Amino acid sequence: MIHYIIRRTIYLIPILLGAAMIFFLIFNVVGGQDRYLYNMLPKKVRTADQIEVYRHKYGLDKPLVAQYLDYVKQMVTFNFGKSESRKLPVTRLIKRMVPVSAALTFPAFTMEIIISLVLAALCAFFRGRFIDKLLTILSVIGMSISMLVLIMVGQYFLSYRLHLFPISGWQRGIYAVRYLMLPWLLWVTVSVGYDIRFFRTALLEEVHKDYIRTARAKGLNETTIMFRHVLKNAMIPILTYVVIQIPFLLTGSIMLERFFSIPGIGSLMVTAIFNYDLPVLKAIVMVYTLFFVVFSLLTDILYAFVDPRIRLS
Repeated sequence: MIHYIIRRTIYLIPILLGAAMIFFLIFNVVGGQDRYLYNMLPKKVRTADQIEVYRHKYGLDKPLVAQYLDYVKQMVTFNFGKSESRKLPVTRLIKRMVPVSAALTFPAFTMEIIISLVLAALCAFFRGRFIDKLLTILSVIGMSISMLVLIMVGQYFLSYRLHLFPISGWQRGIYAVRYLMLPWLLWVTVSVGYDIRFFRTALLEEVHKDYIRTARAKGLNETTIMFRHVLKNAMIPILTYVVIQIPFLLTGSIMLERFFSIPGIGSLMVTAIFNYDLPVLKAIVMVYTLFFVVFSLLTDILYAFVDPRIRLS
């Protein structure tokens, strides 16, 4: 196991370097340096001389190889310079906003997974019966409603009309909970439908296997079979589904953060795109890539603990 973890960790290095190469080409070559600098500058100082000043400031007058090495150095040291739109170090911005996005996404995601697993287990346990059909229909309806529609309906009826939640805003500390309750509710409402369908399929694939027939032949009741055998053996696809979504949670929910004025990474990314804030965009992309490959490794490692039949070699 330790040798496997070390080997996979070493494999992360070329993956990250390759990702850095792709992002570098997109930002510095395909996107066009002059266009980026032109849009970044205020309208009154969009002159050729001022563009050259900024080109030198960001090292864009160097050869492409040197620019790429500078980008790799920024990635290793996690020092992407200052945000042009906010006039603050990029590292400080990300450190300040990642906890905000995590406070929005992780509790909602945890509630989503727990509720979805319970309802999917009910669907599999009562497969073909009324409760299974009802939950399946409700899941499809939930999947058909967009987040944007739910946000507008939730803000209008639950916040504006009934005054159950604040319409938008943010406060630090424990006071943030009152601003997060409605986004949590909307997140769970939108996501549960997809999860129930996926988890139900994973559970039903195990129901008809030989070891389940053997368990029934031994006289085990359906509840024991479902929760001790079926659920445990269906954890491989479920675990993959859950863990692989965690990096997305760190970048926050762009739509929820924008509509509810929550100062998280998603909101920061949208602002950086509109302001052509290249240092912020580079940092966010690399943070996401790093978390994605790390949690992909974590998924493979967890397989061996969930299912002893799997041996990592």
